[in-house]
Amino acid sequence: MSKIVVTVVGRDRPGIVAGVTSALAKFNANIVKTRASSLMDIFMMVLVADISKINVDLCDLVEELKREGEMTGLGISIETGETYKKEKRLIVLDMDGTVVDAEVIDELAKMMGTEKEAKAITQAAMEGKINFRDALNKRAQMLKGLPLSKMEKFKEKLPIVQGAHDLISELKKAGFVTVLMTGSFDIIANEVGRRLRFDYVFSNRLIAKDGKLTGEVEGQVLGAESKLELLKSVARKEGITLDECVAVGDGANDLLIIKDSGLGIGFNPKKVVKDEASALVNVKDLKVVLAFIGSGKIREEIKGRL
Repeated sequence: MSKIVVTVVGRDRPGIVAGVTSALAKFNANIVKTRASSLMDIFMMVLVADISKINVDLCDLVEELKREGEMTGLGISIETGETYKKEKRLIVLDMDGTVVDAEVIDELAKMMGTEKEAKAITQAAMEGKINFRDALNKRAQMLKGLPLSKMEKFKEKLPIVQGAHDLISELKKAGFVTVLMTGSFDIIANEVGRRLRFDYVFSNRLIAKDGKLTGEVEGQVLGAESKLELLKSVARKEGITLDECVAVGDGANDLLIIKDSGLGIGFNPKKVVKDEASALVNVKDLKVVLAFIGSGKIREEIKGRL
């Protein structure tokens, strides 16, 4: 491997370009190709850098670029030449905090007066400090007795993250398989999947009796390992390899799909994800993800220099 592809996205073009190019120069990486473009209301620049003579470990360069992207831009992606050349054909997104601008379980707990306790468990689970299965079961118990009618009202007012409709719509036009995969609950996830027209929706199933939640979860709990297995299953069914997949999420529950996909994106991520993801988005706007995937024309130009 001798080249990397850096995609930087933002609104302040001069500052972003200066920051990323100085970071590359600092470690003796040589820029061999640049391509600037715009996507709706954001600026994007793709750079190919020769790293055959860098004076540090590649991991150190990647961390420096990620820090620079956090400070000056809306997001940054660093890919090897090999992974960039692989055409992306499937995208899998987490729901809470990624497609929906809320932690659904916490919002439901608010209706039961247990929001504080639920938030503490959610935070610990997202940071990887406690087992997801245990965290889910504890929070589901807090919802025991919640009327389904209240969930239906909440469902009607779901705060969808900016750019979500643009992202899914454009990728579906390009032939992408779209997957929503969440450790949250089916009643909400199915509604989000319907609104945004996801091809697949996977979530945890709540049990209800006599119009109220029982506080129990049915079937396999959708944690980090099961998310990865489901992604592999969908990819096999669609004839797609994992390095042709894009995974987007924010918490420890998303870590395996982010690490094993061709492009793993931390969306306003917790530290455990930020440290591992090859791309970071620092704002609540999913159009930035679209910029990382890139248009066919730009991608073909860049491939020519790899």
